[in-house]
Amino acid sequence: MISWNFPGNQDGQIKGVADAGIENFNGTEISSLARENCQNSLDAAIDGNNPEVLVEFERYFVQDNQIPGITEYRDILRKCKNFWDKSKSEKAKNFLKEAVKQAEKEKSFALRISDYNTTGLSDPYAKSDDPFDFSFDGWNALIKIDGGANKGEDKAGAFGIGKSAPFSNSYYRLVFYRTLNQDNEKAAQGISRLLSYKDGISMTSGVGYYGNPAGNNPVELIPELDVLNTRTETGTDVFVFGFKTANDWEKEIEVALLESFLMSFYNGQLRVKVQNREINSSTLKSHMERIHRDYPSQTKGTYGNYLALTRTEGVHTYSMDFHGMGTLELRLLVDSNEKLDRKVLIVRKAGMKLFRLGNISKLVPFTGILELKGKELNSYFRAMETVAHDNWEPGRHPNPKQAKTYYEEIKEWIRFIVAELAEHSSDDEMDVEGLGGVLQREPEKAETGDSDNKRENLNNHLGNIDVVERPAKTLSKGFFYGKGDEGNSEAETTQGKLGRNGELGFRLLKGKRKRKKIDSHRGIPNPNGEDVVMQRKPGGETNCPLKNVRIIKKNTGTYAVNFEIPHDVKHGRIELVTVGENGKSNRIRIIDAEPVVGCMAANLNGDFIETFDMSSSGKVQIKVTLADSHDYAMEVNVYEHN
Repeated sequence: MISWNFPGNQDGQIKGVADAGIENFNGTEISSLARENCQNSLDAAIDGNNPEVLVEFERYFVQDNQIPGITEYRDILRKCKNFWDKSKSEKAKNFLKEAVKQAEKEKSFALRISDYNTTGLSDPYAKSDDPFDFSFDGWNALIKIDGGANKGEDKAGAFGIGKSAPFSNSYYRLVFYRTLNQDNEKAAQGISRLLSYKDGISMTSGVGYYGNPAGNNPVELIPELDVLNTRTETGTDVFVFGFKTANDWEKEIEVALLESFLMSFYNGQLRVKVQNREINSSTLKSHMERIHRDYPSQTKGTYGNYLALTRTEGVHTYSMDFHGMGTLELRLLVDSNEKLDRKVLIVRKAGMKLFRLGNISKLVPFTGILELKGKELNSYFRAMETVAHDNWEPGRHPNPKQAKTYYEEIKEWIRFIVAELAEHSSDDEMDVEGLGGVLQREPEKAETGDSDNKRENLNNHLGNIDVVERPAKTLSKGFFYGKGDEGNSEAETTQGKLGRNGELGFRLLKGKRKRKKIDSHRGIPNPNGEDVVMQRKPGGETNCPLKNVRIIKKNTGTYAVNFEIPHDVKHGRIELVTVGENGKSNRIRIIDAEPVVGCMAANLNGDFIETFDMSSSGKVQIKVTLADSHDYAMEVNVYEHN
């Protein structure tokens, strides 16, 4: 006889309304349902090396008599409500009130999720009468093991927290499972994850099973399920009754699928039908463009990744063997005409998204995809995944120190490549006339498994430096205004007459007061001024205006300093200075300098770099090594000897 059974808790723990697994998906119920189920289906592909999995999402409007065991289940809900009405938990009372209300309806929505070209769930039935002859795989991993992880080490999910996603989409937490496996075994069973309640003289555990009450086992057939859909191929079905539907549930699922499985669709590893509208490698273009048009902010990163996959112009590909475990494959798109997110999508086996790695560089507009290839490589990094599979945390790995080193190695590799692209980019948005770049870090940003999932970390040091313009300073005592025949300007500023040729000159100081620096005060040309302003004498130097200044970190303490000058400079001098928030500068100590392009020679002279024959025909690049490895906010100054 098929019936409901809620086992007793043996005077143990009483289960409340706040189920940790279900609560984890609050606010993202539908998108999480799509992600978690497709992940499980890809893991169950018949050919794991070349999966061609089909997943179907279909909604039904069903009569109450089409819900297996609904009459008995309504009584259970009422018992549960009566018990918790005596408590002070308003959350439990509100949930059960709504659950009873929804279960009493004559018609309601149900959602079916089915996969094909998959193995189905193994070992649904015990092999002997021994209750301890228990299979930890397949059916039991999904139905009975709580918090267990019995998939292969390179698999994405583990029937852990993800199997709570269907329950979060049911008003009354009612889900049915059905499978046909490779041994031609059929099995079906209902699961309810309610609250503990008093049933006669005993307290239930809060988890109920619909099927064979002897051992809470499945049955071969539940007729109501076959009325909705008949299975003739190997695979697994999930039926969510009391489905919390929404008007745009289909688009929400499509957004989640494109976000999480873009690579799977592109590579032909996954096909998904949502109410008979199929997303596959052939239809990906039309779906991506339509969804991006309707939800531009939600799909910005995904659309950029799609462009990186489908374009050839502006796309750069890289590959690296990673400690013999497998291959890292990186694909980058650089395009100043697109609003790219400057992040790298991390995907693993079968193309499922993990997270987006940010805080890489703002020097060049780019987006990218990093794919982990190889079973051993996927297994290694899977060990540091969070429970939501949306970040890497080295502390979770059995060898956290090595995991941290390997993670940093991947980030450094990406930074180096992006820095090289930035160095050879001519993006006009990066032009900064006369000023240098900054090495200051941005605040940490986290990104989790949704569109950006907000937990990626790039926290050790930057691989390149954004260039920002310093705000113009207000005129200080070094600049002078004033009036009077002799221009009193000991403590105030005074404008002076033009030097010869009408060029900016330097003030000729008068009076007998001793001064440390004779001509440290610069003058501003003013033909009506009274103070005398002279040009520097031959043999002095002038500041050379710069544009397209970029400072790119190559290694610890080593940088490529790039800039362009308006005219050739025969003899020059370069300094790097730190820039504080108060605008004050301090010269940075340099221990080595090497010309790369646009300069014949670059030699150290104290903390300056003396240059010879800098060319204005293209970029000037000089490789410098600092005395320490600190990250500074830096400015580049170039002086020309007259």
